[in-house]
Amino acid sequence: MKTLFLLIVSIILISTSFSQVTPEAFVGMLPAIPGNACLDQLAVKNAFFNKIDSISELIENERSRRDEEIDANSDVYEKQAMDKIAKQYGLSQEELEKLQNEDEMTEEETEALISKALQNSNNLSTEEIKNLEKLNKEGTEAWSEAYGDEKMAEIQSDPEKNQEEQLKNKNTYELGTLQKHILDSLKAVESKFAQQFAEIDKDPEAKIMIKNIDEWELEALALMGEGNNAKAIALQEKINAEKEKYCNKYTPAYLDVLKRYDSYTKSCLPVCYRLEAISAQLTKLQTGVDMKQEPGLVGIGKVADYLGKLRGVYKYNLNKN
Repeated sequence: MKTLFLLIVSIILISTSFSQVTPEAFVGMLPAIPGNACLDQLAVKNAFFNKIDSISELIENERSRRDEEIDANSDVYEKQAMDKIAKQYGLSQEELEKLQNEDEMTEEETEALISKALQNSNNLSTEEIKNLEKLNKEGTEAWSEAYGDEKMAEIQSDPEKNQEEQLKNKNTYELGTLQKHILDSLKAVESKFAQQFAEIDKDPEAKIMIKNIDEWELEALALMGEGNNAKAIALQEKINAEKEKYCNKYTPAYLDVLKRYDSYTKSCLPVCYRLEAISAQLTKLQTGVDMKQEPGLVGIGKVADYLGKLRGVYKYNLNKN
């Protein structure tokens, strides 16, 4: 059954391979949250788990495909980063290649190139950097303040010359702030869900019920070995009643959190797309690398996280048939 489902869905995905495999596509595959998790028989549970496993496998395959695509473009990304560094530090490609193979350079050649890069980017010399290493905390702070005042004076003396750099720094700061805000917001919501799921299992009564069931099952097994079937059957009925009580008490609580988590997962996908776009812009500004990634990887991760919780819907159904 699992193999058949996987085959059907794989065919659907292959047929759309020239378009992006989106998190919404995986959401569309998700099985409905079971309505009678305490009543469902083993066959129903197994079919549910098989479907969950199949979707998980498809998600992992998609993640691997995307990783392979990034690896395939790694040389392009490295060149973009090197071009950015060369421009920022005023170095030629030849000089940059030399720095990458500094083992082949003399100490004087290395220091000369580093000095040139520092001078071009921050108007600093290697001698100043060496002197900084000798300063204590107060001295370093004083130097930083003086250096900041010097850079501010440069900007004020020729604002047009520094306009591009100011704009870049402003954009980088704003994007970084927005990225952090989105990440923190998502993390805060998900932490609350994790706490709510954990609180169900922390209920002291749940531990007592599980302990009772385990002890009674061992006792029933011993009674069967002694041939005391009547007492064993009576004890088994007691066990079944306790299992039913356990499932009916904790499954509704789990389903309540799960349904809200389901809604969150679907509603957060647009935010995930926004986060990816911001991260890509930030990466390009900071490193010069233009990551041409398919959107949706973050959202696919959210669907995978939800899938793990969906799998736990039968965790309180202790019946083995």
